[in-house]
Amino acid sequence: MNHFFRLVYFLKYAKKETAIRILLGLGIVGAQFSQTWFLAKMVIAVCEKRNMKEILLFFLAEFLSLFIRAGLIKYQEYFLKKYAAKVKNEIRSQILDKIMVLGPSFKNDQRTGNLQSLITDGVESLEAFLTQYIPQIAVVIFTTIFVTTFMCRLDRTVGLLLFFMSAVTVIVPHVFMPAVSDVMVLYWKEYAQLNAQYIDDMQGMSTLKSLGVSKKEGKRLKDQAIGFAAESMRNLGISLSDSTLITICITAGTSISILLSAIHVAQGKIPYAVLIQVLFLAGECLKPMNDLSIYWHNSYTGLSVAEELLYVLDYPVPEKTKENLQTTGIGEKPEIVLRNLSFQYEKDGADVLKNVDMVFESGKVTAIAGKSGSGKSTIVNLLLGFYETEKNRIQIDGKALESFESDYLRSQISVVFQDSFLFYGTVRDNIRMARPEASDAEIIQAAMAANVHEFIVNLPNGYDTLVGERGATLSGGERQRIAIARAILKNAPILILDEATSSVDCKNEQEIQNALKEAMKDRTTLVIAHRMTTIEDADRIYVMQNGLVEGCGTHEELLQKDQIYQNLVRAQSYE
Repeated sequence: MNHFFRLVYFLKYAKKETAIRILLGLGIVGAQFSQTWFLAKMVIAVCEKRNMKEILLFFLAEFLSLFIRAGLIKYQEYFLKKYAAKVKNEIRSQILDKIMVLGPSFKNDQRTGNLQSLITDGVESLEAFLTQYIPQIAVVIFTTIFVTTFMCRLDRTVGLLLFFMSAVTVIVPHVFMPAVSDVMVLYWKEYAQLNAQYIDDMQGMSTLKSLGVSKKEGKRLKDQAIGFAAESMRNLGISLSDSTLITICITAGTSISILLSAIHVAQGKIPYAVLIQVLFLAGECLKPMNDLSIYWHNSYTGLSVAEELLYVLDYPVPEKTKENLQTTGIGEKPEIVLRNLSFQYEKDGADVLKNVDMVFESGKVTAIAGKSGSGKSTIVNLLLGFYETEKNRIQIDGKALESFESDYLRSQISVVFQDSFLFYGTVRDNIRMARPEASDAEIIQAAMAANVHEFIVNLPNGYDTLVGERGATLSGGERQRIAIARAILKNAPILILDEATSSVDCKNEQEIQNALKEAMKDRTTLVIAHRMTTIEDADRIYVMQNGLVEGCGTHEELLQKDQIYQNLVRAQSYE
Protein backbone atom coordinates (compact mmCIF):
# COMPACT_ATOMS: atom_id res chain seq x y z
CA MET A 1 0.00 0.00 0.00
CA ASN A 2 2.95 2.29 0.54
CA HIS A 3 3.74 2.05 -3.17
CA PHE A 4 0.08 2.84 -3.88
CA PHE A 5 0.21 6.15 -2.01
CA ARG A 6 3.68 7.03 -3.32
CA LEU A 7 2.38 6.79 -6.88
CA VAL A 8 -0.63 9.00 -6.05
CA TYR A 9 1.86 11.65 -4.91
CA PHE A 10 2.78 12.30 -8.56
CA LEU A 11 -0.67 13.83 -9.11
CA LYS A 12 0.42 16.86 -7.09
CA TYR A 13 2.16 18.04 -10.27
CA ALA A 14 -1.22 18.15 -12.02
CA LYS A 15 -3.62 19.29 -9.28
CA LYS A 16 -5.71 21.46 -11.59
CA GLU A 17 -5.98 18.74 -14.23
CA THR A 18 -6.93 16.14 -11.59
CA ALA A 19 -9.71 18.39 -10.29
CA ILE A 20 -11.01 18.92 -13.84
CA ARG A 21 -10.90 15.16 -14.49
CA ILE A 22 -12.99 14.55 -11.35
CA LEU A 23 -15.49 17.25 -12.34
CA LEU A 24 -15.78 15.77 -15.83
CA GLY A 25 -16.40 12.33 -14.33
CA LEU A 26 -19.08 13.74 -12.04
CA GLY A 27 -20.63 15.62 -14.94
CA ILE A 28 -20.80 12.47 -17.07
CA VAL A 29 -22.32 10.44 -14.23
CA GLY A 30 -24.76 13.24 -13.45
CA ALA A 31 -25.83 13.54 -17.10
CA GLN A 32 -26.19 9.76 -17.37
CA PHE A 33 -28.24 9.58 -14.15
CA SER A 34 -30.42 12.50 -15.28
CA GLN A 35 -30.97 10.87 -18.67
CA THR A 36 -32.15 7.66 -17.03
CA TRP A 37 -34.29 9.47 -14.45
CA PHE A 38 -36.05 11.56 -17.10
CA LEU A 39 -36.63 8.37 -19.10
CA ALA A 40 -38.16 6.72 -16.04
CA LYS A 41 -40.37 9.78 -15.43
CA MET A 42 -41.47 9.69 -19.08
CA VAL A 43 -42.44 6.02 -18.80
CA ILE A 44 -44.38 6.77 -15.60
CA ALA A 45 -46.14 9.67 -17.31
CA VAL A 46 -47.12 7.42 -20.21
CA CYS A 47 -48.36 4.68 -17.86
CA GLU A 48 -50.39 7.24 -15.88
CA LYS A 49 -51.77 8.69 -19.17
CA ARG A 50 -50.67 12.22 -18.44
CA ASN A 51 -50.93 14.93 -21.10
CA MET A 52 -48.60 14.81 -24.10
CA LYS A 53 -46.95 18.13 -23.22
CA GLU A 54 -45.58 16.70 -19.97
CA ILE A 55 -44.43 13.51 -21.72
CA LEU A 56 -42.72 15.57 -24.43
CA LEU A 57 -41.03 17.73 -21.77
CA PHE A 58 -39.50 14.64 -20.13
CA PHE A 59 -38.40 13.39 -23.57
CA LEU A 60 -36.65 16.69 -24.40
CA ALA A 61 -34.96 16.73 -20.98
CA GLU A 62 -33.79 13.15 -21.53
CA PHE A 63 -32.49 14.05 -25.01
CA LEU A 64 -30.69 17.15 -23.63
CA SER A 65 -29.03 15.01 -20.92
CA LEU A 66 -27.92 12.57 -23.63
CA PHE A 67 -26.43 15.43 -25.67
CA ILE A 68 -24.61 16.89 -22.66
CA ARG A 69 -23.24 13.46 -21.71
CA ALA A 70 -21.94 12.83 -25.25
CA GLY A 71 -20.23 16.22 -25.28
CA LEU A 72 -18.60 15.65 -21.90
CA ILE A 73 -17.35 12.19 -22.93
CA LYS A 74 -15.85 13.58 -26.12
CA TYR A 75 -14.10 16.40 -24.27
CA GLN A 76 -12.90 14.01 -21.54
CA GLU A 77 -11.19 11.79 -24.12
CA TYR A 78 -9.29 14.81 -25.45
CA PHE A 79 -8.53 16.16 -21.98
CA LEU A 80 -7.26 12.79 -20.71
CA LYS A 81 -4.49 12.79 -23.33
CA LYS A 82 -3.20 16.18 -22.15
CA TYR A 83 -3.63 15.23 -18.49
CA ALA A 84 -1.82 11.91 -18.88
CA ALA A 85 0.97 13.46 -20.95
CA LYS A 86 1.68 16.03 -18.23
CA VAL A 87 1.80 13.45 -15.44
CA LYS A 88 3.92 10.95 -17.42
CA ASN A 89 6.29 13.69 -18.53
CA GLU A 90 6.86 14.68 -14.90
CA ILE A 91 7.57 11.08 -13.86
CA ARG A 92 9.95 10.53 -16.78
CA SER A 93 11.74 13.78 -16.01
CA GLN A 94 12.25 12.76 -12.39
CA ILE A 95 13.59 9.34 -13.35
CA LEU A 96 15.95 10.73 -15.99
CA ASP A 97 17.15 13.50 -13.67
CA LYS A 98 17.82 10.94 -10.94
CA ILE A 99 19.72 8.63 -13.29
CA MET A 100 21.78 11.58 -14.52
CA VAL A 101 22.59 12.57 -10.93
CA LEU A 102 23.56 9.00 -10.05
CA GLY A 103 25.68 8.79 -13.22
CA PRO A 104 27.59 5.83 -14.66
CA SER A 105 28.22 4.25 -11.28
CA PHE A 106 24.49 3.47 -11.08
CA LYS A 107 23.86 2.79 -14.77
CA ASN A 108 26.72 0.33 -15.03
CA ASP A 109 25.02 -1.88 -12.42
CA GLN A 110 21.76 -1.97 -14.42
CA ARG A 111 20.77 -3.47 -17.74
CA THR A 112 20.11 -0.74 -20.28
CA GLY A 113 17.03 -2.57 -21.51
CA ASN A 114 15.53 -2.63 -18.00
CA LEU A 115 15.93 1.12 -17.59
CA GLN A 116 14.60 1.70 -21.10
CA SER A 117 11.53 -0.42 -20.30
CA LEU A 118 10.94 1.50 -17.09
CA ILE A 119 11.19 4.95 -18.69
CA THR A 120 9.06 4.12 -21.73
CA ASP A 121 6.60 1.25 -21.23
CA GLY A 122 6.71 1.36 -17.42
CA VAL A 123 5.75 5.01 -17.11
CA GLU A 124 3.22 4.60 -19.94
CA SER A 125 1.48 1.85 -17.98
CA LEU A 126 0.92 4.23 -15.04
CA GLU A 127 -1.56 6.26 -17.09
CA ALA A 128 -4.64 4.17 -16.24
CA PHE A 129 -3.87 4.14 -12.50
CA LEU A 130 -3.04 7.82 -12.07
CA THR A 131 -5.36 9.55 -14.53
CA GLN A 132 -8.36 7.19 -14.50
CA TYR A 133 -8.49 5.01 -11.39
CA ILE A 134 -7.49 7.61 -8.76
CA PRO A 135 -9.86 10.36 -10.04
CA GLN A 136 -12.61 7.74 -10.40
CA ILE A 137 -12.35 6.99 -6.66
CA ALA A 138 -13.37 10.59 -5.96
CA VAL A 139 -16.18 10.27 -8.53
CA VAL A 140 -17.40 7.08 -6.85
CA ILE A 141 -17.33 8.66 -3.37
CA PHE A 142 -19.40 11.70 -4.41
CA THR A 143 -21.70 9.54 -6.54
CA THR A 144 -22.29 7.06 -3.73
CA ILE A 145 -23.25 9.84 -1.30
CA PHE A 146 -25.70 11.33 -3.80
CA VAL A 147 -27.15 7.99 -4.97
CA THR A 148 -27.59 6.68 -1.42
CA THR A 149 -29.40 9.85 -0.39
CA PHE A 150 -31.58 9.88 -3.51
CA MET A 151 -32.47 6.17 -3.46
CA CYS A 152 -33.19 6.21 0.28
CA ARG A 153 -35.86 8.79 -0.41
CA LEU A 154 -37.45 6.35 -2.87
CA ASP A 155 -36.84 3.15 -0.88
CA ARG A 156 -34.63 3.19 2.22
CA THR A 157 -33.76 -0.52 2.05
CA VAL A 158 -32.74 -0.27 -1.62
CA GLY A 159 -30.64 2.82 -0.92
CA LEU A 160 -28.73 1.10 1.87
CA LEU A 161 -28.28 -2.02 -0.26
CA LEU A 162 -26.78 0.02 -3.12
CA PHE A 163 -24.47 1.75 -0.63
CA PHE A 164 -23.29 -1.64 0.66
CA MET A 165 -22.69 -3.00 -2.85
CA SER A 166 -20.80 0.17 -3.82
CA ALA A 167 -18.52 -0.28 -0.82
CA VAL A 168 -17.93 -3.93 -1.72
CA THR A 169 -16.90 -3.08 -5.30
CA VAL A 170 -14.32 -0.61 -3.95
CA ILE A 171 -12.96 -2.91 -1.23
CA VAL A 172 -12.77 -6.20 -3.18
CA PRO A 173 -9.84 -5.17 -5.44
CA HIS A 174 -7.78 -4.22 -2.39
CA VAL A 175 -8.48 -7.58 -0.74
CA PHE A 176 -6.84 -9.16 -3.79
CA MET A 177 -4.00 -6.61 -3.64
CA PRO A 178 -1.29 -8.85 -2.01
CA ALA A 179 -1.78 -11.66 -4.53
CA VAL A 180 -2.04 -9.25 -7.44
CA SER A 181 1.05 -7.35 -6.31
CA ASP A 182 3.28 -10.45 -6.18
CA VAL A 183 2.13 -11.68 -9.58
CA MET A 184 2.35 -8.31 -11.29
CA VAL A 185 5.85 -7.52 -9.98
CA LEU A 186 6.99 -10.87 -11.36
CA TYR A 187 5.15 -10.10 -14.63
CA TRP A 188 6.96 -6.78 -14.99
CA LYS A 189 10.35 -8.27 -14.21
CA GLU A 190 9.82 -10.94 -16.87
CA TYR A 191 8.79 -8.25 -19.36
CA ALA A 192 11.78 -6.01 -18.54
CA GLN A 193 14.20 -8.94 -18.83
CA LEU A 194 12.73 -9.96 -22.18
CA ASN A 195 13.01 -6.41 -23.46
CA ALA A 196 16.58 -6.06 -22.18
CA GLN A 197 17.62 -9.33 -23.83
CA TYR A 198 16.03 -8.27 -27.11
CA ILE A 199 17.96 -4.98 -27.09
CA ASP A 200 21.20 -6.81 -26.26
CA ASP A 201 20.65 -9.20 -29.17
CA MET A 202 19.84 -6.39 -31.61
CA GLN A 203 22.94 -4.40 -30.61
CA GLY A 204 25.11 -7.51 -30.69
CA MET A 205 23.69 -8.95 -33.90
CA SER A 206 27.00 -8.79 -35.76
CA THR A 207 28.77 -10.59 -32.93
CA LEU A 208 26.10 -13.28 -32.74
CA LYS A 209 26.35 -13.86 -36.49
CA SER A 210 30.14 -13.96 -36.47
CA LEU A 211 30.14 -16.50 -33.63
CA GLY A 212 27.56 -18.62 -35.40
CA VAL A 213 25.22 -18.63 -32.39
CA SER A 214 22.39 -16.46 -33.72
CA LYS A 215 19.98 -19.42 -34.01
CA LYS A 216 20.83 -20.63 -30.53
CA GLU A 217 20.32 -17.14 -29.13
CA GLY A 218 17.07 -16.82 -31.07
CA LYS A 219 15.80 -20.04 -29.44
CA ARG A 220 16.76 -18.71 -26.01
CA LEU A 221 14.86 -15.49 -26.72
CA LYS A 222 11.89 -17.54 -27.91
CA ASP A 223 11.90 -19.63 -24.70
CA GLN A 224 12.06 -16.45 -22.67
CA ALA A 225 9.10 -15.04 -24.63
CA ILE A 226 7.11 -18.24 -23.96
CA GLY A 227 7.88 -17.90 -20.25
CA PHE A 228 6.64 -14.33 -20.34
CA ALA A 229 3.45 -15.42 -22.10
CA ALA A 230 2.83 -17.99 -19.36
CA GLU A 231 3.29 -15.29 -16.73
CA SER A 232 0.83 -13.10 -18.64
CA MET A 233 -1.78 -15.86 -18.54
CA ARG A 234 -1.26 -16.31 -14.80
CA ASN A 235 -1.80 -12.59 -14.37
CA LEU A 236 -4.94 -12.79 -16.51
CA GLY A 237 -6.32 -15.60 -14.34
CA ILE A 238 -6.06 -13.52 -11.16
CA SER A 239 -7.44 -10.49 -12.97
CA LEU A 240 -10.47 -12.43 -14.21
CA SER A 241 -11.15 -13.85 -10.74
CA ASP A 242 -11.16 -10.36 -9.32
CA SER A 243 -13.32 -8.84 -12.07
CA THR A 244 -15.76 -11.78 -11.99
CA LEU A 245 -16.44 -11.22 -8.30
CA ILE A 246 -16.99 -7.50 -8.84
CA THR A 247 -19.32 -8.16 -11.79
CA ILE A 248 -21.31 -10.58 -9.64
CA CYS A 249 -21.58 -7.94 -6.90
CA ILE A 250 -22.80 -5.28 -9.33
CA THR A 251 -25.28 -7.61 -11.05
CA ALA A 252 -26.52 -8.99 -7.74
CA GLY A 253 -26.90 -5.50 -6.33
CA THR A 254 -29.00 -4.40 -9.29
CA SER A 255 -31.17 -7.54 -9.27
CA ILE A 256 -31.77 -7.58 -5.52
CA SER A 257 -32.63 -3.86 -5.53
CA ILE A 258 -35.33 -4.43 -8.15
CA LEU A 259 -36.59 -7.52 -6.32
CA LEU A 260 -36.84 -5.67 -3.00
CA SER A 261 -38.72 -2.80 -4.62
CA ALA A 262 -41.09 -5.24 -6.28
CA ILE A 263 -41.76 -6.90 -2.91
CA HIS A 264 -42.35 -3.52 -1.31
CA VAL A 265 -44.83 -2.61 -4.08
CA ALA A 266 -46.65 -5.89 -3.50
CA GLN A 267 -46.73 -5.14 0.23
CA GLY A 268 -48.09 -1.66 -0.48
CA LYS A 269 -45.09 0.07 1.10
CA ILE A 270 -44.20 2.05 -2.04
CA PRO A 271 -46.12 3.01 -5.18
CA TYR A 272 -45.41 1.25 -8.48
CA ALA A 273 -43.92 4.52 -9.83
CA VAL A 274 -41.02 4.06 -7.39
CA LEU A 275 -40.50 0.53 -8.71
CA ILE A 276 -40.18 1.90 -12.24
CA GLN A 277 -37.58 4.44 -11.09
CA VAL A 278 -35.62 1.76 -9.24
CA LEU A 279 -35.87 -0.48 -12.31
CA PHE A 280 -34.26 2.21 -14.44
CA LEU A 281 -31.85 3.72 -11.89
CA ALA A 282 -30.43 0.72 -10.00
CA GLY A 283 -28.10 -0.27 -12.81
CA GLU A 284 -27.05 3.35 -13.43
CA CYS A 285 -26.23 3.82 -9.74
CA LEU A 286 -23.60 1.09 -9.89
CA LYS A 287 -22.09 2.04 -13.27
CA PRO A 288 -19.40 4.31 -11.72
CA MET A 289 -18.31 1.32 -9.64
CA ASN A 290 -18.14 -0.82 -12.76
CA ASP A 291 -15.95 1.84 -14.41
CA LEU A 292 -13.78 1.88 -11.27
CA SER A 293 -13.31 -1.87 -11.58
CA ILE A 294 -12.29 -1.56 -15.24
CA TYR A 295 -9.77 1.18 -14.44
CA TRP A 296 -8.39 -0.92 -11.58
CA HIS A 297 -7.65 -3.85 -13.86
CA ASN A 298 -6.12 -1.53 -16.45
CA SER A 299 -3.85 -0.30 -13.65
CA TYR A 300 -2.33 -3.69 -12.86
CA THR A 301 0.73 -3.27 -15.05
CA GLY A 302 1.33 0.24 -13.73
CA LEU A 303 1.21 -0.97 -10.14
CA SER A 304 3.73 -3.70 -11.00
CA VAL A 305 6.20 -1.00 -12.10
CA ALA A 306 5.95 0.86 -8.80
CA GLU A 307 8.65 -1.15 -7.00
CA GLU A 308 11.30 -0.59 -9.68
CA LEU A 309 10.28 3.03 -10.23
CA LEU A 310 10.55 3.90 -6.55
CA TYR A 311 13.80 1.92 -6.28
CA VAL A 312 15.38 4.31 -8.77
CA LEU A 313 13.86 7.45 -7.23
CA ASP A 314 14.85 6.39 -3.69
CA TYR A 315 18.36 5.25 -4.62
CA PRO A 316 20.80 7.09 -2.30
CA VAL A 317 22.36 10.15 -3.89
CA PRO A 318 26.12 10.71 -3.48
CA GLU A 319 26.81 12.97 -0.53
CA LYS A 320 28.42 15.72 -2.62
CA THR A 321 25.13 16.42 -4.42
CA LYS A 322 23.48 17.27 -1.09
CA GLU A 323 25.87 20.04 -0.09
CA ASN A 324 26.24 23.66 -1.13
CA LEU A 325 28.60 23.12 -4.03
CA GLN A 326 30.79 25.56 -5.92
CA THR A 327 30.01 26.63 -9.47
CA THR A 328 33.23 28.63 -9.88
CA GLY A 329 36.86 28.23 -8.92
CA ILE A 330 38.53 26.35 -11.78
CA GLY A 331 41.03 28.57 -13.59
CA GLU A 332 42.04 28.76 -17.24
CA LYS A 333 45.04 26.47 -16.67
CA PRO A 334 44.10 24.44 -13.57
CA GLU A 335 46.50 22.24 -11.64
CA ILE A 336 45.19 18.81 -10.68
CA VAL A 337 46.62 16.89 -7.75
CA LEU A 338 45.94 13.30 -6.68
CA ARG A 339 47.07 12.53 -3.13
CA ASN A 340 47.14 9.01 -1.66
CA LEU A 341 44.16 8.05 -3.82
CA SER A 342 42.74 4.54 -3.45
CA PHE A 343 39.53 3.28 -4.99
CA GLN A 344 37.33 0.18 -5.25
CA TYR A 345 34.38 -0.13 -7.62
CA GLU A 346 32.55 -2.34 -5.14
CA LYS A 347 32.41 -2.09 -1.38
CA ASP A 348 34.85 -4.56 0.15
CA GLY A 349 36.14 -5.25 -3.39
CA ALA A 350 39.76 -5.25 -4.55
CA ASP A 351 41.59 -1.93 -4.87
CA VAL A 352 41.65 -0.70 -8.45
CA LEU A 353 43.86 2.22 -7.41
CA LYS A 354 46.32 2.00 -4.52
CA ASN A 355 47.77 5.10 -2.84
CA VAL A 356 48.15 6.97 -6.14
CA ASP A 357 50.04 10.29 -6.06
CA MET A 358 50.04 12.39 -9.25
CA VAL A 359 50.33 16.03 -10.26
CA PHE A 360 48.96 17.32 -13.57
CA GLU A 361 50.75 20.63 -13.85
CA SER A 362 49.02 23.82 -14.94
CA GLY A 363 48.93 24.19 -18.73
CA LYS A 364 51.10 21.12 -19.35
CA VAL A 365 50.57 17.67 -20.85
CA THR A 366 50.61 14.74 -18.45
CA ALA A 367 50.36 11.19 -19.74
CA ILE A 368 49.56 7.89 -18.05
CA ALA A 369 50.93 4.69 -19.55
CA GLY A 370 50.25 1.12 -18.58
CA LYS A 371 48.70 -2.14 -19.64
CA SER A 372 44.94 -2.65 -19.76
CA GLY A 373 43.52 -2.94 -16.27
CA SER A 374 46.26 -0.90 -14.64
CA GLY A 375 43.79 1.80 -13.51
CA LYS A 376 44.29 4.48 -16.17
CA SER A 377 40.66 4.92 -17.21
CA THR A 378 39.51 4.72 -13.60
CA ILE A 379 41.38 7.95 -12.93
CA VAL A 380 39.45 9.58 -15.78
CA ASN A 381 36.13 8.38 -14.31
CA LEU A 382 37.08 9.80 -10.91
CA LEU A 383 38.12 13.16 -12.36
CA LEU A 384 34.72 13.39 -14.03
CA GLY A 385 33.00 12.70 -10.71
CA PHE A 386 31.36 9.49 -11.91
CA TYR A 387 32.30 7.73 -8.67
CA GLU A 388 32.83 8.89 -5.10
CA THR A 389 36.24 8.82 -3.45
CA GLU A 390 37.53 9.68 -0.02
CA LYS A 391 37.29 13.41 0.53
CA ASN A 392 40.10 15.70 -0.56
CA ARG A 393 42.02 12.96 -2.41
CA ILE A 394 41.64 14.86 -5.70
CA GLN A 395 42.18 18.62 -5.85
CA ILE A 396 41.72 21.08 -8.70
CA ASP A 397 43.41 24.44 -8.19
CA GLY A 398 43.70 23.61 -4.49
CA LYS A 399 40.01 22.82 -4.02
CA ALA A 400 38.60 19.37 -3.36
CA LEU A 401 36.96 17.84 -6.42
CA GLU A 402 33.85 16.90 -4.40
CA SER A 403 33.34 20.59 -3.51
CA PHE A 404 32.41 21.38 -7.13
CA GLU A 405 28.90 21.02 -8.51
CA SER A 406 28.93 18.09 -10.94
CA ASP A 407 27.62 19.97 -13.98
CA TYR A 408 30.10 22.77 -13.44
CA LEU A 409 33.00 20.33 -13.00
CA ARG A 410 32.19 18.51 -16.23
CA SER A 411 31.70 21.77 -18.11
CA GLN A 412 35.37 22.47 -17.42
CA ILE A 413 36.55 19.18 -18.90
CA SER A 414 36.65 18.08 -22.53
CA VAL A 415 36.96 14.33 -23.01
CA VAL A 416 37.57 12.01 -25.93
CA PHE A 417 37.01 8.43 -24.85
CA GLN A 418 38.46 5.31 -26.41
CA ASP A 419 34.98 4.22 -27.53
CA SER A 420 33.46 7.41 -28.90
CA PHE A 421 29.68 7.55 -28.76
CA LEU A 422 27.72 9.36 -31.45
CA PHE A 423 23.99 9.96 -31.12
CA TYR A 424 21.39 9.43 -33.81
CA GLY A 425 21.19 12.75 -35.64
CA THR A 426 23.27 14.87 -37.99
CA VAL A 427 27.03 15.25 -37.88
CA ARG A 428 26.50 18.93 -37.07
CA ASP A 429 24.26 18.08 -34.11
CA ASN A 430 26.78 15.59 -32.74
CA ILE A 431 29.60 18.14 -32.80
CA ARG A 432 27.43 21.00 -31.52
CA MET A 433 26.36 18.89 -28.52
CA ALA A 434 29.51 20.03 -26.73
CA ARG A 435 28.43 23.69 -26.99
CA PRO A 436 24.80 24.11 -28.14
CA GLU A 437 25.19 27.84 -28.75
CA ALA A 438 28.16 27.38 -31.12
CA SER A 439 27.84 28.86 -34.62
CA ASP A 440 28.26 26.85 -37.82
CA ALA A 441 31.59 28.59 -38.39
CA GLU A 442 32.89 27.44 -35.00
CA ILE A 443 31.74 23.88 -35.73
CA ILE A 444 33.59 23.88 -39.04
CA GLN A 445 36.69 25.31 -37.36
CA ALA A 446 36.64 22.53 -34.74
CA ALA A 447 36.17 19.91 -37.47
CA MET A 448 39.13 21.30 -39.40
CA ALA A 449 41.26 21.18 -36.26
CA ALA A 450 40.32 17.51 -35.85
CA ASN A 451 41.18 16.83 -39.51
CA VAL A 452 37.63 15.67 -40.22
CA HIS A 453 36.21 18.61 -42.19
CA GLU A 454 37.18 17.23 -45.59
CA PHE A 455 35.60 13.89 -44.78
CA ILE A 456 32.37 15.55 -43.61
CA VAL A 457 31.91 17.78 -46.67
CA ASN A 458 32.26 14.71 -48.90
CA LEU A 459 29.35 12.99 -47.16
CA PRO A 460 26.04 12.92 -49.10
CA ASN A 461 24.58 15.86 -47.12
CA GLY A 462 27.75 17.27 -45.62
CA TYR A 463 27.32 18.39 -42.02
CA ASP A 464 23.59 17.58 -42.27
CA THR A 465 24.24 13.88 -42.98
CA LEU A 466 22.41 11.61 -40.55
CA VAL A 467 24.62 9.45 -38.36
CA GLY A 468 23.21 5.99 -37.63
CA GLU A 469 22.47 4.80 -34.12
CA ARG A 470 25.67 4.80 -32.03
CA GLY A 471 27.45 6.10 -35.16
CA ALA A 472 27.12 2.69 -36.80
CA THR A 473 27.28 4.15 -40.33
CA LEU A 474 30.81 5.50 -39.74
CA SER A 475 34.13 3.76 -39.22
CA GLY A 476 35.83 3.79 -35.82
CA GLY A 477 38.38 6.37 -36.98
CA GLU A 478 35.67 8.65 -38.41
CA ARG A 479 33.67 8.49 -35.19
CA GLN A 480 36.80 9.26 -33.21
CA ARG A 481 37.67 12.32 -35.25
CA ILE A 482 34.14 13.69 -34.90
CA ALA A 483 34.44 13.13 -31.14
CA ILE A 484 37.75 14.99 -31.16
CA ALA A 485 36.07 17.88 -33.01
CA ARG A 486 33.37 17.86 -30.32
CA ALA A 487 35.99 18.09 -27.57
CA ILE A 488 37.84 20.89 -29.34
CA LEU A 489 34.59 22.84 -29.77
CA LYS A 490 33.86 22.62 -26.04
CA ASN A 491 37.02 24.62 -25.39
CA ALA A 492 37.31 23.59 -21.72
CA PRO A 493 40.43 24.33 -19.63
CA ILE A 494 41.00 20.62 -18.93
CA LEU A 495 41.43 18.22 -21.85
CA ILE A 496 41.37 14.44 -21.33
CA LEU A 497 42.28 12.08 -24.17
CA ASP A 498 41.44 8.53 -23.11
CA GLU A 499 43.02 6.40 -25.86
CA ALA A 500 41.81 9.11 -28.24
CA THR A 501 43.72 7.85 -31.27
CA SER A 502 43.25 4.13 -30.69
CA SER A 503 40.69 3.85 -33.52
CA VAL A 504 42.54 6.12 -35.95
CA ASP A 505 44.54 4.61 -38.79
CA CYS A 506 48.26 5.28 -38.96
CA LYS A 507 47.88 7.45 -42.08
CA ASN A 508 45.82 10.08 -40.25
CA GLU A 509 47.28 9.63 -36.78
CA GLN A 510 50.10 12.14 -37.23
CA GLU A 511 47.80 14.77 -38.68
CA ILE A 512 45.39 14.32 -35.80
CA GLN A 513 48.26 14.42 -33.33
CA ASN A 514 49.27 17.78 -34.78
CA ALA A 515 45.68 18.98 -34.42
CA LEU A 516 45.55 17.75 -30.84
CA LYS A 517 48.82 19.51 -30.03
CA GLU A 518 47.16 22.72 -31.13
CA ALA A 519 44.14 21.94 -28.95
CA MET A 520 46.42 21.21 -25.96
CA LYS A 521 47.95 24.67 -25.96
CA ASP A 522 47.13 26.69 -22.84
CA ARG A 523 45.23 23.75 -21.34
CA THR A 524 45.93 21.21 -18.64
CA THR A 525 45.92 17.95 -20.57
CA LEU A 526 45.78 14.34 -19.47
CA VAL A 527 46.59 11.70 -22.09
CA ILE A 528 45.81 8.03 -21.58
CA ALA A 529 47.65 6.20 -24.33
CA HIS A 530 47.87 2.76 -25.86
CA ARG A 531 50.32 3.87 -28.54
CA MET A 532 53.52 5.02 -26.91
CA THR A 533 54.20 7.35 -29.84
CA THR A 534 51.30 9.53 -28.76
CA ILE A 535 52.89 10.42 -25.40
CA GLU A 536 56.55 10.84 -26.29
CA ASP A 537 56.28 14.63 -26.13
CA ALA A 538 54.36 14.74 -22.83
CA ASP A 539 55.84 16.97 -20.11
CA ARG A 540 55.45 14.16 -17.60
CA ILE A 541 54.56 10.48 -17.91
CA TYR A 542 53.28 8.28 -15.10
CA VAL A 543 53.67 4.53 -15.44
CA MET A 544 51.00 2.39 -13.80
CA GLN A 545 50.72 -1.30 -13.08
CA ASN A 546 48.02 -3.09 -11.04
CA GLY A 547 46.68 0.21 -9.68
CA LEU A 548 50.07 1.45 -8.49
CA VAL A 549 52.28 4.26 -9.81
CA GLU A 550 55.51 2.46 -10.67
CA GLY A 551 57.39 5.27 -12.40
CA CYS A 552 57.38 8.96 -13.33
CA GLY A 553 59.41 11.12 -15.70
CA THR A 554 59.80 12.20 -19.30
CA HIS A 555 59.87 9.76 -22.18
CA GLU A 556 63.70 9.81 -22.32
CA GLU A 557 64.09 9.44 -18.54
CA LEU A 558 61.73 6.48 -18.37
CA LEU A 559 63.43 4.75 -21.30
CA GLN A 560 66.66 4.85 -19.33
CA LYS A 561 65.50 3.87 -15.85
CA ASP A 562 62.02 2.29 -15.90
CA GLN A 563 61.81 -1.36 -16.93
CA ILE A 564 57.99 -1.43 -17.07
CA TYR A 565 57.98 1.52 -19.47
CA GLN A 566 60.76 -0.07 -21.52
CA ASN A 567 58.66 -3.23 -21.82
CA LEU A 568 55.61 -1.20 -22.94
CA VAL A 569 57.65 0.54 -25.64
CA ARG A 570 59.26 -2.73 -26.69
CA ALA A 571 55.89 -4.48 -26.92
CA GLN A 572 54.54 -1.58 -28.97
CA SER A 573 57.41 -1.84 -31.45
CA TYR A 574 56.43 -5.46 -32.21
CA GLU A 575 52.78 -4.62 -33.00
